[in-house]
Amino acid sequence: MVCIGSQLTFCSPGNILRRTAVEKDERNVVSRIFSLDESSVESAHTLFYDGIISAEMVSLKQHVSSEKIAELTADYCYIDASEDNFSEKIIDHANPIILDFGGLTLKEINRKLAEIAQQCSLIPVFDVIAGCVFYPALLLGYEAQLTQGRQTKLLLWEHTDLVNKTLTVSTKIQEF
Repeated sequence: MVCIGSQLTFCSPGNILRRTAVEKDERNVVSRIFSLDESSVESAHTLFYDGIISAEMVSLKQHVSSEKIAELTADYCYIDASEDNFSEKIIDHANPIILDFGGLTLKEINRKLAEIAQQCSLIPVFDVIAGCVFYPALLLGYEAQLTQGRQTKLLLWEHTDLVNKTLTVSTKIQEF
């Protein structure tokens, strides 16, 4: 078992928990999500981090054809974040964003996040997380919300501006 605590946990766009810990087993199944404020005793094995915990990223590009992506994302602002010069498409959006990093490595994704932070400073970090994690899973029919019993790798979004709830040029994602 691994137990990770943080200031914020992104379960869904409408369910962002404060001062929460997420416990998962060796098969990446979430066994417990609990408030650190309501626990009288906490395991000495809980790892505390500064940032936002979320489920793993989901890529539409890796699961369906480009024609199917166009069909699935008709009510979204779909952005292929694996391309160069993608961030200008994010600035002017009315629909929820889907950021698809395709098969990029975590190092490449972190570099792209710095680009987004520089060019799109007004985009809330929770919109970015939802666009990478929640909405793609929802469109593919996967479990989208981070809940007990869900099998998922956990991500930590570090060095975000938690006061203004935006990305910074230093924002990095770490996988657990």
